[in-house]
Amino acid sequence: MDIVRSVGEALLNTLGSLAPFAPLLFLCIVAEKFWAKYPVSNRTIVINLVYVVCAMALAHGLVLPWLFKLNAFVPQDVWNLQIHAALTWRDVLLWMGYLVLYDFLYYWFHRLQHVVPWLWRYHFVHHSEENISAAAFARHHWLEEVWRYTFMTVPLLVIAGNPQVPFAVISVIVTFAILMHWNTPLGFGPLERIFITPRYHRIHHSIEERHINKNFGAFLQLWDWLFGTRYVPQRDEFPATGVRGYSDRHFLQHILPVPILKKD
Repeated sequence: MDIVRSVGEALLNTLGSLAPFAPLLFLCIVAEKFWAKYPVSNRTIVINLVYVVCAMALAHGLVLPWLFKLNAFVPQDVWNLQIHAALTWRDVLLWMGYLVLYDFLYYWFHRLQHVVPWLWRYHFVHHSEENISAAAFARHHWLEEVWRYTFMTVPLLVIAGNPQVPFAVISVIVTFAILMHWNTPLGFGPLERIFITPRYHRIHHSIEERHINKNFGAFLQLWDWLFGTRYVPQRDEFPATGVRGYSDRHFLQHILPVPILKKD
């Protein structure tokens, strides 16, 4: 009963945490119904949204509470940055640095997910979406938080400690996650060569050989450029997505505690 109660509370908390971003997500989904290059079915949208909420509730209700117990064994804020949620100019600059560090750690964690077979087995859930869209913005395996904690949270704790993260910082992370998966060929002008945009990130999900293992960043194209994984799409380049040989027909097997990856 304690597990059921924990998951139930986590489900309500998840819905509450996602509520501020519901208008943006709604607008992106509606826009996809009119202007998407590849139409997104209502069934796909519903399945993705339901799974995202359930997976986040499982992760926050069952997985993260146990992982956070490990925080006591991690040295924190080793440089004594003392970053605070109160947004003074000093803290604004520190939080901007925090986001850059987050992006750097995400980049390398994301690359590892594509080259380490065990990590790929879990990351596969995200890439198996055959027509990536805004509703799949957080379509990750519910146990992926274990690896995210190891490769991202622990380094963040060591460098920045465990401060209360301001809503503004959370908004940057979630907004980028939604927009980068938006199924739209809409361009963003000069920003297309600086930030992670829908067209730029779609290359990462592409099934075309020349796009494999490209564009790993979360916010900036900087790390892709520095480490040789940057691919800037042409104006009319908006490929099909997914994983060749696999489909969502086996989705329930993909989200098992140990995912089963079965080709069609």
